[in-house]
Amino acid sequence: MDQIINENEKTWDAVADQFLEASALPVWGPFGIGDDLNLIPQIEGKRFLEIGCGSGRSIKYLTDRGAQKVHGLDVSSVQLVEAARFNKEAIDQKKVELIKGRMEDLLSIDPVDFVYSVYAIGWTPDPETTLKNIYSYLKPGGSFVWSWDHSFFTDVLYEDGKFVVKYPYHEEVLHSFKNWKKEGSTANIAYRKTSTWFKLLRDTGFEIIGYYEPAPKDLSRGFDDPTKYYSIQKAEKVPSTFIFSCKKQ
Repeated sequence: MDQIINENEKTWDAVADQFLEASALPVWGPFGIGDDLNLIPQIEGKRFLEIGCGSGRSIKYLTDRGAQKVHGLDVSSVQLVEAARFNKEAIDQKKVELIKGRMEDLLSIDPVDFVYSVYAIGWTPDPETTLKNIYSYLKPGGSFVWSWDHSFFTDVLYEDGKFVVKYPYHEEVLHSFKNWKKEGSTANIAYRKTSTWFKLLRDTGFEIIGYYEPAPKDLSRGFDDPTKYYSIQKAEKVPSTFIFSCKKQ
């Protein structure tokens, strides 16, 4: 597991500059999805933790709207440098704390009202530990909302002029993508069935309040090329993203 996380960390340091304007609140994924779901009904005066804060855009969205405190966790030092630059004023005011670390390692923070993650949770090779950690950070009744590539979207590719199911949906294995976003970088991602995520969340103790598979809203955020992973043509046929809204019981 350590080898997987270490390699992913090096990759994110190498490709960080390509994700400065990646999907961030109020949207929950590519194609502008999720901003109409009201998944964070109250921001002002609340305490937050973001898993995989990246360049810090979601953090600033929250502090600009009155969040009391936002902790941002990321494995990439390079990402955190940009997040610190982008949130300098809020950091100076002690409204933001950036943490370099793994989601699989337990943090020492005061309980928060809300844990959220935009396209980061799926990177963990140890979802049981990651979800257990997240559960422990929340106040009783606290919320956990997160998004990730839809489990079926990852199985569909464009070949010979049509979309085909390339990978078995039932096969939950680790994929290593060589030269991911940059020559020499490897992304290690284990895609899991949607039913697996439901089980993992419930086994952790979460109550699942909502599950969403939004249709694309902003096609300008995708590629007008069916051969691309996040192609407009693919997103119009297969949901690109799922979003879970959960509560600590």
